[in-house]
Amino acid sequence: MLTEKLGLALVFSFVVWLGATVFFMLFGSAVLAEPGQDSFMLRFLLLEAGTFALLYAVILAYRRVDKSRFAAVKFGIVGSAVGLFLDTFSLWHHSLIFPALSKGQVIGFAVWMVFAYAMYLTIPLILEKRRSAV
Repeated sequence: MLTEKLGLALVFSFVVWLGATVFFMLFGSAVLAEPGQDSFMLRFLLLEAGTFALLYAVILAYRRVDKSRFAAVKFGIVGSAVGLFLDTFSLWHHSLIFPALSKGQVIGFAVWMVFAYAMYLTIPLILEKRRSAV
C-alpha cells in the first residue's frame, strides 16, 4: 500500500517543500512576524489559511495522479517526513537559506512550519474519511 508509487510521492513531496522554502526565501521578511509582535497572530492565521488551501489542492491533485488506495494518506506521511528532514537543514543553516529573516522571524517560520506539518498529516485523513463515507 504505502510503497506503491513511492517515487511519485517523493517527487511531489520535494516540490511542495521547495515551493514553500522558495516562498519564504522571497517573501518571508514581508509576511512573517516575530512571535511577540501584535501582528503575529493575524499573519500566522493568514499564512496557515493559505497553506491549508494550497495543501488541500496539492493533495487532491496528487490523488488524481496516484489512484492507489490511501494515496492521500501516503502522500501526507511521505511529504511530512521529507519536509521535516529537509527543514532540519534549512533551519540549521537559516542564515544561508533565509538571510533576510531576523532571528524572531525564523522562530515565526518554525511556528508556521510545525502547524503546516500538522495540516499535512491531517488533511489526507479528513479526505480519506470523507471518501470512505461516500
